[in-house]
Amino acid sequence: MKNKEKESKKKGRCLSPSFRKGNSIKDTLDEESDGDFKINLIEADEDDEESKSPSPSKRKPDKKKSKEPSIINLIPLKNSPETNKKSVNALKEGRVKNVGSYSQAGKSEDGFTKVNQDSFLVLQTEYNLKDFNVFCVMDGHGVNGHLVSRYLMKYINLFFKNNKKMKASNTDEDSVYYRLKKSDYHILRKLFRHAERDLHKKTEIDANFSGTTCVMVLQIGDRFICSNIGDSRAIMVKTGNIAVPLSIEQKPEDPEESKRIIQNGGEISQYEEDGEKSGPYRIWKKGEVYPGIAMSRSVGDFVATSLGVIPEAKFIEEKIEQDCKFIVVASDGVWEFLDNKRVGEIVMPYYKNDDPDGACKAIIKESTEWWNKEDIVVDDITVIIVFF
Repeated sequence: MKNKEKESKKKGRCLSPSFRKGNSIKDTLDEESDGDFKINLIEADEDDEESKSPSPSKRKPDKKKSKEPSIINLIPLKNSPETNKKSVNALKEGRVKNVGSYSQAGKSEDGFTKVNQDSFLVLQTEYNLKDFNVFCVMDGHGVNGHLVSRYLMKYINLFFKNNKKMKASNTDEDSVYYRLKKSDYHILRKLFRHAERDLHKKTEIDANFSGTTCVMVLQIGDRFICSNIGDSRAIMVKTGNIAVPLSIEQKPEDPEESKRIIQNGGEISQYEEDGEKSGPYRIWKKGEVYPGIAMSRSVGDFVATSLGVIPEAKFIEEKIEQDCKFIVVASDGVWEFLDNKRVGEIVMPYYKNDDPDGACKAIIKESTEWWNKEDIVVDDITVIIVFF
């Protein structure tokens, strides 16, 4: 059992201990003119009358009346055999047929349900454009990972809601929608850079040793644009269970990533104990035993930022052809043990029955079984499935 416990601790993606405190490092991101980029979390949280919280979890009300944006971020009730769930209604028009989403909190070493550090966001028919949809999963890590992932979820939600300059008019060249229509990703790069800057400067969240991944799939007409930071993943599955990656994961050992890390004073190696190395490659401050983060890009992780861990997304664009059946957007609680092909096999029968919720539950079930078989902990698992 001791060996198994040792292995479990080595699999975690951030080894920084919970007692690490201190001031955030100096923000090194360049200041930029916001232009048409508008974010005001406090004002939007309080004033957005369309906001609502579908989460069934009990929360103590704040002194100020606060409304959550229109998101789905579900945490299972303690001792409940299943997670809570909510489906997003199918579009009446457009390419999307149906959407399902599901999130399950993991289990700690003592078998208790822990805080769910995953967050996710589904925005459909935003700006009354029938073929513009956003599907996003964030996987937090570190002591305050749940706070960082939820912060980024709200930030992205409010970015799209505040930038209501999006209009179906080809004269509005500066709008976010038309930038993306022209494959101009700069506005999304700015989104993540501003999110990290504001996380540091405008919140009380201690993100020195905490951060989040983010995989976001935008459907714009007959195209997918996927931006990814970290090791969450999105795939498109075509006829014949052909799985096409929509995201590029960023690992410290990748040549492009390792070069940047080493140039910034970081070291890359596996976790070592008693002379034995195991687990994924991690980033360490030279000569130190922190931060131990197992991804080379994230939002937050300010100590790791000083070592070259950046909030810069990588992009993949794919055309939506007639043989596109569905996409799966999920945190690495799924991908740790299930490959792309297996996920497609699980979902396909549910696609034929137009049951995305059932597909999400099936993926959650098989992923959890693998975690229970291979480890003494269970990671948070979040899935969004979109049928076309």
